[in-house]
Amino acid sequence: MSTGNHHKQAVCDAVERILPAMSAIRRRLHAQPELSGREERTARLVSETLHSLGISAIREDFGGGYGVIADLAGPAGAPVIALRADMDALPIQEQSDYPYRSCVPGVMHACGHDGHTAGLLGVAAALQDLRGILPVSVRLIFQPAEETVNGAEALCMAGVVDGVERIFALHGWPGLDIGKIGVRSGPIMASADTFDLTVRGRGGHAAYPHTTVDPIVAGSYIVQAFQTIDSREISPLEPVVVTVAQFNAGTAHNIIPGSAELKGTVRCFSKELRQSLPKRLERIVAGVCEAFRAEYSFVYSFGTPPTINEPASAALVESVGADVLGAECVVTLDQPSMGGEDFAFYLERIPGAMFRLGVGVDSPALHTPRYNYPDEALPVAIKMLAGIALGYGDH
Repeated sequence: MSTGNHHKQAVCDAVERILPAMSAIRRRLHAQPELSGREERTARLVSETLHSLGISAIREDFGGGYGVIADLAGPAGAPVIALRADMDALPIQEQSDYPYRSCVPGVMHACGHDGHTAGLLGVAAALQDLRGILPVSVRLIFQPAEETVNGAEALCMAGVVDGVERIFALHGWPGLDIGKIGVRSGPIMASADTFDLTVRGRGGHAAYPHTTVDPIVAGSYIVQAFQTIDSREISPLEPVVVTVAQFNAGTAHNIIPGSAELKGTVRCFSKELRQSLPKRLERIVAGVCEAFRAEYSFVYSFGTPPTINEPASAALVESVGADVLGAECVVTLDQPSMGGEDFAFYLERIPGAMFRLGVGVDSPALHTPRYNYPDEALPVAIKMLAGIALGYGDH
């Protein structure tokens, strides 16, 4: 074992000591969720917990928001690695009977960020106990605003990864057994961009369509034509998704409206393909609108880049997982997810990896009203992230 049985046992002992407190924090966070950009109470709890652990190198309100950054110093001249957790919740009404269910109407931790935050606080507690054998310096990043995809970039612009050699993170994952992790090299999450389209025609009475320019008909053709980007313009070996998720038009049964609004998302794994997609979509919009005598306005907004794990960092996660959890608990992922993650902004600047943490094969899906990050996943998260820090350089 690369990290040594002594290190593994030390981590397990530390996790056993701190787990009750971290579980209580996780439940407290779950009961008091805060939306992106409003994580004031969450950030305060994180800071107070870090101070109570004797960690003094803490920066609050980092990046102009509620980011909290803490540094654990290793040996002089040792490399610095970063571990990241996100803190924000979602605008979803919880539908569960947990005693710690959300007390905030219309807001809940439906993506497990309560578990991510409590887990990283557990790592802070464990590594603080094990500072004597810590071979690296560790930057703990408690990030706000992941769900609105502007938290990571703001922290990066503020210099959060300056001087950092590698960065790691996890995400709780339904469909994977508790106690297991999922790892892959290369793309693990897709880019996530958006578009806003307004098709402008000429409204009128539905009984006299020949006197109008119907934006609904034009918009319907656009929705269908968008699907040919994937099926006829791009190699079938190159995944891409174009989804129109909103189509709003009209006010009555018998009125052809003057305009229609379409909104959607575009996702892929290739940085080069991503840059070409706005022109591909607008070319279709322009052609259809010309054919139907309509006008349009089209705005394409780049969101998160694809999350691409650096091979050596992914291999480190896999090796640590085999050491800490057992090789049978490390799953090599055959496919990435088309979901997006703003952890990608860190990986554009420095090498690193994100891995999946099992939260149960029968767990409700992410972003649904009954999702819950189970307490049983916390010790696995803490062992993995602490194990990465303690075993860094040995793998």
